[in-house]
Amino acid sequence: MTCLSYLITPSLYQDYEDQVVERLVRLAQSRQVIVFTHRLSLLSELQNASKKQGVDNQVVSLQRQSWGTGEPDEPPLPTRKPKKALNAMLNSRLANARKVYEKTGRSEYNIHAKALCSDIIITIERRIEYDLLAYVVQRFRLPVNTMGKLHSITKIIYKDCEYIDAIMTKYSRYEHAQPDEAPVKLSEPDEMEQDLKKHIEWLDEFSGRDVTT
Repeated sequence: MTCLSYLITPSLYQDYEDQVVERLVRLAQSRQVIVFTHRLSLLSELQNASKKQGVDNQVVSLQRQSWGTGEPDEPPLPTRKPKKALNAMLNSRLANARKVYEKTGRSEYNIHAKALCSDIIITIERRIEYDLLAYVVQRFRLPVNTMGKLHSITKIIYKDCEYIDAIMTKYSRYEHAQPDEAPVKLSEPDEMEQDLKKHIEWLDEFSGRDVTT
């Protein structure tokens, strides 16, 4: 199989970026294409275009570790596909936090739980952008894309807004300083598990909802 490698420079303008993405996805239909970039807008456009054209893709994150740079790793949670990100938090991150909670107590658990809460918020924000708002407005992308997407917004009902408001309010409060008199305690593992499972259920239901309903 022919393999092509591309290093995308940061000076790529938006107009050229769209054309490069289109060209790369066309090439990937007949060969393996490897793209190196730190440009999040390009990564997002490549993922969207690949999905649209039915081209498989895999994202590998290169991390700087204490022993050196360029170490391959899983991409950050918010950049993964929604089910993979949520299941990773549920089955790995939360499972580890639960072990800490049961063996060493709340003080050390709070460190793990707060990091998990932050990733939950980021992941839900991405779901609002991609699923609820159907990619119409996307971060790192200049144009507003309504072609073939705007009708999907009609799936949104009032209960969706209530649910998103409630869970965003619940988990974003941990990002702020707490009052000394009545600090808000971090959710315990069972409660987080229920919230993550409920979010997966909501995502499945919303994704499969009939646009004409």
